[in-house]
Amino acid sequence: MRAWSSPDVPPLPVTGPVVRVHDTASDTLVETRPEGPARLYVCGITPYDATHMGHAATYVGFDLLHRAWRNAGHDVTYVQNVTDVDDPLLERATKVGVDWAELALRETQLFRDDMEALRVLPPAHYTGAVESIPQVVELIQRLDEAGAVYRVDDDLYFSVTADDTFGEVSGFDRDQMLQVFPERGGDPDREGKKDPLDERQRRGGTWSAPRSRSTTSGRPSTSRAAAATSSSRTTRCRPGTPRSRTPANGSPAPTPTPGWSPTTARRCRSPRATSCSCPRCG
Repeated sequence: MRAWSSPDVPPLPVTGPVVRVHDTASDTLVETRPEGPARLYVCGITPYDATHMGHAATYVGFDLLHRAWRNAGHDVTYVQNVTDVDDPLLERATKVGVDWAELALRETQLFRDDMEALRVLPPAHYTGAVESIPQVVELIQRLDEAGAVYRVDDDLYFSVTADDTFGEVSGFDRDQMLQVFPERGGDPDREGKKDPLDERQRRGGTWSAPRSRSTTSGRPSTSRAAAATSSSRTTRCRPGTPRSRTPANGSPAPTPTPGWSPTTARRCRSPRATSCSCPRCG
């Protein structure tokens, strides 16, 4: 999948300082001194509606890190995904009566346009979930062969007891994990699970990719199960009323009001977040 066009980035006359980022595991600021390119993975959008303020906050924020690393003299390998098949996308496509793949293509292009308007540097690798399915299948099969997943009806679940470091990054205790897990898409009460925190890896006879959390320290990203218990401040929530510039039903786009822009079209209604980059809003 192609990303968007890069803006011109003029060279600066000085080299920037060492970049420091907040490390969730230690709850401290740490200096980043990558060996080789600095590596950045940022979870991308689920393209079922127009860009909103949460997107702008997320991607402009990581763009600042990208630029700071470059100014500090580092090459940057930036990867971003597009969840171009997921429940919110399929639900929206059914609701408005369009093909889900067509909806995904259209909303992804709107996102590209907005990133260009914001002058956000594009990722080196912009990867869709659909094109990643063969790799995801292989990885989940390896987990299955290692005994790290088990079946409940037609679904596969990752067993958190297979990972001795599960929850280490967040610092949450089990009670805190159980509290946030259902808020972020988990199903702790499903019958047949070995542990309420076990995470579904395959649904309805089809393989689905585990979502990953963003990482700014060059360390490998964790699985969706770990992401559900991370100390991120965002929550899984329903977005507010959408204001698509090109409504999926084909009706005329709403007339922009003064000061309106694609990136201010919608604000998440989560009580815990003023700018949301959660999996459902993202």
